[in-house]
Amino acid sequence: MNPYFLDDIPVLEVIIKNPVMNKVFPSEGTVIAILDTGFEGFLLIPEDVFKQLSFDELSLEQRELILANSLSIRSTGTFGEVVIPSLKNRFDGFIETIKGIEEIVVGTELIEKLRLTLDYCTRRIEVKSCKEV
Repeated sequence: MNPYFLDDIPVLEVIIKNPVMNKVFPSEGTVIAILDTGFEGFLLIPEDVFKQLSFDELSLEQRELILANSLSIRSTGTFGEVVIPSLKNRFDGFIETIKGIEEIVVGTELIEKLRLTLDYCTRRIEVKSCKEV
């Protein structure tokens, strides 16, 4: 399915993969991810999803995230893969988690690989891979 607005939030349907452990989330279909230009990372996922994908069994790296209110929080992550079925494309990058996160969030590190058009007036989103542009 193409990206769309869920209420007033731009979302994209994705599949998350841990190719090292041969794990996929969700096991069938896709999951909704929020497009967030304020998050500078690649992909942020809930802790339970991080564990389901066995990312916690790989070599982990900690990073410091600066929040909008200037507070900082530590994330834990490793490298994985995001598939965007509507583009028939996949992207590799750093997938991380923090305590209390409940949504899947696509950040600018992944968004910069896309041509993203958000039209709030017509409630239309267009996403293309930079390779297609």
